[in-house]
Formats: sequence, C-alpha cells, structure tokens
Amino acid sequence: MRPIPRLVPRLHNILGLVVGGQVLLWIVSGFFFTFFPIEQIRGEHLRAEAPASIALPANGFAPLDGLVAADVTTVRLKPFLVGAAYETETPQGKALFDAATGAPLSPLSETLARDVAETGWAGDGALTGLTLVDAAPREAGRGHGRAMWRADFDGKDTATFWIDPQTGDIAAVRTGLWRTYDLFWGLHIMDWTNRETFTSWWMKLAAFLSLVLTLAGIWLVVVRVRRGKILR
Repeated sequence: MRPIPRLVPRLHNILGLVVGGQVLLWIVSGFFFTFFPIEQIRGEHLRAEAPASIALPANGFAPLDGLVAADVTTVRLKPFLVGAAYETETPQGKALFDAATGAPLSPLSETLARDVAETGWAGDGALTGLTLVDAAPREAGRGHGRAMWRADFDGKDTATFWIDPQTGDIAAVRTGLWRTYDLFWGLHIMDWTNRETFTSWWMKLAAFLSLVLTLAGIWLVVVRVRRGKILR
C-alpha cells in the first residue's frame, strides 16, 4: 500500500479519538434542542400577559415637566401593575415614575418588587423567596452584573424571575429546563463559561478536524467499495 493511503486510516482513527467526544456532544445537544420550543425554554408560558391598554388615571396623567430633565433622551408610557408608569432614559440609565402622581418608583422597593413578581406570574406555584442581588449572575440576561431582584417560585411550576429595579421589567425567566438548555448550549458552541461566543478558535479547530475526519471516512468507504470489501 502506498504511503498516503496508509496514512488515511491512521489519521481517521486519531481524529476519531481527538474530536469524537465533541462530535458526540454536538449530536446529543442538537438532538436535545429539537425537543422543546424556544418559548418554553424562555419560560414565556410562566409570564402573565401584559395589559392590552393603559387605563386613564382618575385625575389624568401627571405632567412631564417635573420629570423630564435636560439629559433625558426618551420618555415612555407603559403599563405597570394595575396602573401606568413613565419610564425615562438618560445617559446614566433608566428610571420609573408613577404616571398618575409623578412620584419616583425606582429603584423598586421590596413591596413593589413582590407586587411585580406576583402580578407577572402565570404558573402553578407560589412566591417563596425575594432577594435583591447586588451583582446578578449571567442567567439574569441583560441584567447581568447589575443589581436585580430575584424572585423564586415553587410548586407544580418552579422558576426564577429576574426583575430590573430601575424599570420594573421582568428581565428574564429561568427554569430548570432553561439551565439544562444553557449547559448543553455551552457544550455545543464550546464556550464553557460565557456560553455566548461560537467563533472561538476551539470551535473553529474542532469543526476543521471534524471535517477532515469526515472526509477521511468518506475516502475509506470509497476505497473499500472499490475493493469489494464494504460488507467485510
């Protein structure tokens, strides 16, 4: 047998040992991803639907004059609990004001955070814990690294709400299913810490070696077919 053909089976065996585990993880994780709709992973079925309209306060909306400072870039009227709130944005961040009185609502007190959690919950279970986390973990989504309220629910449905104290929004809903999905996602894209980057050199190297492994396997099949040994 010539040197190059002799090298191909050996290369195929070595690459199978080197990247075979990662290929298996790609297959298993990809298989897992197909079982659940992304809406279920995100826990959207556990969120109560937001009001379709904003009720007009008995005495009308508070004037914006006292709320809008020179550095305010946007003002948004939005539903909040049973009423409405103004959400303002400045270069320093966002703030929330009662749309009926103009009183500041942010950062949310424990009472308001509890009301937001219980009003936003649509699952089968009860609020069992409420904690202000100074630096929220990565699972808090866009609240990562900032102060966030963590609301834990337990019952037939178990979940965690991450609530933004500056806007009153439920920034993320996390369940055991989401955490399992997140683990598999990190293994799938080979970003084991942040689980966000799928263009790392580890990923590129594994993909390249897997391609070589596949091409070598195809070459071996072709050779065996030509020699009539495919079933031996």
